[in-house]
Amino acid sequence: MPHTDCHPLFAALSGAGSLDAATAPRTSPTPQRRAAVRRPQREAFRVCVLGSGSGGNCTVVRFADATLLIDLGFGPRTTARRLAQLGLSLDDIDAVCLTHLDQDHFRRSWPRHLIDRRIPVHLHHWHRHDLHLLPLGRDLEQAGLARAFDADPFQPIDRQPAITVRTARCQHDRQGTIAFRVDAPHASLGYATDLGHMPPSVVDHLAGVDLLAIESNYDEQMTIHSSRPTFVNRRNMSDSGHLSNEQAYDAVQRIAAASPHGNPRHVILLHRSSQCNHPMKVRRVFERSPALARRVVLTEQRRRTRWVPVRPLRCVQRTQWPLGFK
Repeated sequence: MPHTDCHPLFAALSGAGSLDAATAPRTSPTPQRRAAVRRPQREAFRVCVLGSGSGGNCTVVRFADATLLIDLGFGPRTTARRLAQLGLSLDDIDAVCLTHLDQDHFRRSWPRHLIDRRIPVHLHHWHRHDLHLLPLGRDLEQAGLARAFDADPFQPIDRQPAITVRTARCQHDRQGTIAFRVDAPHASLGYATDLGHMPPSVVDHLAGVDLLAIESNYDEQMTIHSSRPTFVNRRNMSDSGHLSNEQAYDAVQRIAAASPHGNPRHVILLHRSSQCNHPMKVRRVFERSPALARRVVLTEQRRRTRWVPVRPLRCVQRTQWPLGFK
């Protein structure tokens, strides 16, 4: 079920007071609605985070009837169960893009399922060595399903060439991680997690996206006073670790400042630590900008978000910077 613990500033997108399409009451369409249905519609572009945190990360990107997953940090059973809540199944997955191959982003149990279903997996060529260390990792590559990318844009779904993915490498542990920009007609998604800092090149890479998904991993004071080993805290707080709430807020502000037309319209905050962070800690930081706070969706480890639409702002003049969202 969607997350429902909402401060008023975050209620607009967290799912509180809303219904999924599967449970929404059906009403007879008015003549005006029937006419609207007959008019040509732009194909829907939307995102749902199945769960995000140190226990697993997986995000669904849906465009028209095509389904792209970013990361496979839950096992196939958990992923199938949460997809079913959206009316989807594992057979609906057209392709997967991996930020990196840490276990909370790619479970070791996936290669066999990917091979059986012929699902291609796109990963940076620097991560191929990590794939080869996994059971059936080489088999996935030999089956032609492990597709390595570098700095060039690519189309992850063969039957849906309208979707283009652009990438930027970020510093994280040994091999780094990948920030994705997913472009579809009329709208775009930016996705960045497991990066210890936000360099100008990644700000430029994500500038202008309509929806930004970015990690807000830890609260600094909670981390310093946690019972975790010191070396773990030092790693997480380093330039090769994760973004704190403060760093995430600064990164979103920098991306917004570099973006035209008031983007990003929505901000999804990923990968919140269960030990060293808390929803209220995140909220207090982002409430410094009420206009920004109203755009924020908090993710959970054990629950999916609702569908969040990826679409450009309407009724915004190109020369204006909107002060908020209605």
